[in-house]
Amino acid sequence: MTAARPTLRWGIAGAMIRSAMSPAMGRVPGHELVAVARRDRAAAEAFAERHGARRAHGSVEALVADDEVDAVYVATPVARHLPDTLAAARAGKHVLVEKPMALSAREAEQMRDACDNAGMQCMVCFYQRYNARHRKIKVLLEARAIGQVTAVRLNFSGRVPDRPGAWRLDRAQSGGGCYMDNASHCVDLLRFLFGEIVAASAFVDTLAARYDVEDTATSLLRLANGAHAVVTSYWSTDDPDERRTSMLEILGTEGAIVSTPLHDKFSRGRLSVVRRAGEENYAFEESTHVAVLEEFAAALAERRTPGVSAADGIAALRVVEAVYESAGIGRTISISPPGAD
Repeated sequence: MTAARPTLRWGIAGAMIRSAMSPAMGRVPGHELVAVARRDRAAAEAFAERHGARRAHGSVEALVADDEVDAVYVATPVARHLPDTLAAARAGKHVLVEKPMALSAREAEQMRDACDNAGMQCMVCFYQRYNARHRKIKVLLEARAIGQVTAVRLNFSGRVPDRPGAWRLDRAQSGGGCYMDNASHCVDLLRFLFGEIVAASAFVDTLAARYDVEDTATSLLRLANGAHAVVTSYWSTDDPDERRTSMLEILGTEGAIVSTPLHDKFSRGRLSVVRRAGEENYAFEESTHVAVLEEFAAALAERRTPGVSAADGIAALRVVEAVYESAGIGRTISISPPGAD
């Protein structure tokens, strides 16, 4: 009989009020939300009461000094991911960090090294890997259900108008706009399903807004297996149809796989495998964030690398940086595989 794992006691740094993570911490056996931290202490206290945390702190420093916290969910603005992760690692806390992992791949490498040197686990919250539809797609691809994959299309879009004071629209805090925020999910999902991305060519613009990050981004990526992938992310469209704005389409020599919507945090939506012989449809309802928590705890218990490692977060940022570089200089950028430098 397997011994029960000890309860993993969580602290949340940041204000991810709409996130599915804090409710999941209260529902998943073996996990407990102990404390939250925000600079606005009153807001932290309200958040703690709403989500059943024992207490609130007014700073990340106080949170990581809390002896009852084993692991920190870093859900602060992207510019805070590096200092907040370093603080957690120094205090002997494991880290689950929101995506994108940092403002740059270099910052993400510092986070990885700090956690490694402290003997702490670091996982990136790319929850798309834990969407049950996407895990089924991986099985279908391994079985060559649509033959040789030649092309992939992903669109992760929605209207984001000017919002003065919003940190996601401030380059210094976010590192970028729709590509950094939304399309980074697509980049990681491509790596999960197909392996490395080796080249990028892109257009990145701000067309419908006045903020200083992009609201319209289109990229063409070459996968290591030779297939082409088009990833688009727009904050400049008000199209309400998720079949167009939050979708994954995989084209192969013997059919196609279509999955929508990308963003559903409970794996709900449509997954279809379309071939000349007919169409197969699959339906799921599983929490992506519960699965992330379970994977994090399993990696700790088994002393292994988690399913979305710091290396994955770094690799995704290198692709995002290549997209921005391509858009800036107008040519295709080659991307070195992880560990090549």
